[in-house]
Amino acid sequence: MKRLPIFGSFTLLAILIGVIGYTSCASKGNSVVVVAVPARAGAVQGTTQNSDEFIWGLFAQFAAPASTAKPSPVVFETWASDKDTFSFTPAWPDPAAPKTFQLSRLLSVRSHLQNTIDVGCAQPGNAAVGGFPTTGTPAPCIAEEVKRNRPMFDYIVNNSLNTQEGLQKAFNSALAVDMPTASIAVKGDWVPLPTLLQWIPELGSIENIHKLYYTNTSGGTEYALVSLHVASRQNTNWVWGTFEHQKTPGRCDDLGCFDTFGATIPEVPPVRNAVNKQYGACEKTAAVKAIMDRNKLSSVWQNYCLKSTEVDYLAPDGTPYALGNSVIERIVGNGTVAASSCISCHAYASFSATGAPSKAATAMLPYNPMGPPIPAVLEGSHTFSFMWGVLLAPTPTPQATPTPQAAPTPSH
Repeated sequence: MKRLPIFGSFTLLAILIGVIGYTSCASKGNSVVVVAVPARAGAVQGTTQNSDEFIWGLFAQFAAPASTAKPSPVVFETWASDKDTFSFTPAWPDPAAPKTFQLSRLLSVRSHLQNTIDVGCAQPGNAAVGGFPTTGTPAPCIAEEVKRNRPMFDYIVNNSLNTQEGLQKAFNSALAVDMPTASIAVKGDWVPLPTLLQWIPELGSIENIHKLYYTNTSGGTEYALVSLHVASRQNTNWVWGTFEHQKTPGRCDDLGCFDTFGATIPEVPPVRNAVNKQYGACEKTAAVKAIMDRNKLSSVWQNYCLKSTEVDYLAPDGTPYALGNSVIERIVGNGTVAASSCISCHAYASFSATGAPSKAATAMLPYNPMGPPIPAVLEGSHTFSFMWGVLLAPTPTPQATPTPQAAPTPSH
């Protein structure tokens, strides 16, 4: 029998963990299957808040208008993109710069595509699983952006971690990469308005979309924001939260939805006899309405629902935690929400002596790793503070070898 290479063995392990958790022998002839459970709110270092309240506080700040003169852009849209950051010439963006998108890293890894930063709207990895349209005019697509706030941008650039050459030097100097506590990263997924109407016909009209969704324009096309991932370095292992629009089909499928601070119904169980159904409004508590009002958020933001937050790899009984987004992981990344974990996936963000992530680390991405990181996978690597943007650090283009010049013909 042909033996699996070591990377294949880790891949197989990741698949097993991602699908069923893990199996251990309790005694001869018996086994215990431990499956993942939905991530729940936990402690946040340096505060008395749990992670649900903490993430809502951040949301109210970065979804606020960047200027009192107009409703858009909002604060997080003015932050640095991956293209602004991981570049030979990194630069904090002009708030008035045109909005641009990038290829989903999950989609690029799972589809074996090049990690291109600057792309427009792309066909998602598995449209059918979310009932997302596959044909139409314009061609159905989902656009993604990743934004990093100033403390994170400055740390990366000031430590020359924005290129593979700089990462090589950081590896050789044994720099322990650890973003400042104030660091925040936001990943947003956007859908063109005609496609959104095709996906969710009950919306009825563009006018209704404007009443229910935050929208903005890129390249002459208007997009609606449908989902958000949030990561804060407030905890050593970061604080993770994911938001979905209340109209997203199947938003509480598989895991359910949990929000102890912002929702008047703090726990919504998944429906088991149907998929991609509507779960209704996530009516906001007086507490979250108050912080939204205080930060002058548009009323459309009340239609965005916190699915849950995550601060630990495991539940108190040792069961792996799961947290995934119906759009970002399931439709765009072609993953499984019930077998996704923000903290576990990002724990493998790292770089080797070459300045690029190792094959062992990137091999974990397509298979939704869960639970604490496997030490052997990170052997010979330095972690990049839970941020997979390290994948996009550019490497110098090899200089072409000069073409030899023919010897001059002697004159007679």
